[in-house]
Amino acid sequence: MPYLTNDALDALARLDANPRKRGLRRVLLKRGELLGRPGQPIKDVYFPTTSMISLVVELSTGDRIESAIVGQRNMVGGGAALGQQFHTCTAVVQIPGSAEVMSAPEVAEIAAVSAPARVFLHAHEQYFRAQAQQTAACNAKHHIPGRLCTWLLRARDALGSTTFDITQELVAEMLGVQRASVSMVASSLQNADLISYRRGHIHIADEARLKEAACECYRALERQHQLLFGEAPRVPAAAPGRLA
Repeated sequence: MPYLTNDALDALARLDANPRKRGLRRVLLKRGELLGRPGQPIKDVYFPTTSMISLVVELSTGDRIESAIVGQRNMVGGGAALGQQFHTCTAVVQIPGSAEVMSAPEVAEIAAVSAPARVFLHAHEQYFRAQAQQTAACNAKHHIPGRLCTWLLRARDALGSTTFDITQELVAEMLGVQRASVSMVASSLQNADLISYRRGHIHIADEARLKEAACECYRALERQHQLLFGEAPRVPAAAPGRLA
């Protein structure tokens, strides 16, 4: 079975003899599947390839607010290699697909024998903190249109594709806003030919203009990513498609 791209796993492969010999296995993740809850031990590290995972804060009301997005550029559970024993937030699959999985002890072994791997893993956890901090500021100060554009671009980067399946209801939950607000903004974006959507399928039609409409948080996180990892994001593959 051919290996599917994940930037974090590729980085570890360059820093270790070959992490794919360390019991790496492929899994298919279902929408809504929980990969960790606060207080649960970190047993495995997930490297999404065609799936997207959200790290969310769950409130007593049952609401979930997204603090970070995990996709082809990241991993879930990497902190276990640096001594973190338990999940600190909920990791939930938002867009189903495949992921490569390695046990947390195996990733910890890579970090133990490779100083560059430890540096990379620290940078990875720092980027998650940057995501959480930027998201908190974004939720407090920015308006829904710019926030939605930023979220769509971040999802595009996470999946490596301009087309993906997501509902307006789920996007609204992640942004902590009403579904009607997302529906209104999405309609305006479609009328302006920035996106196209229909029945749970969304396609980013004009990436340049969507970036112009996004709030400053997208550019801030890209700058942070390049500062930490010294690389530009992968250019997603375009495909026809349609959000409901």
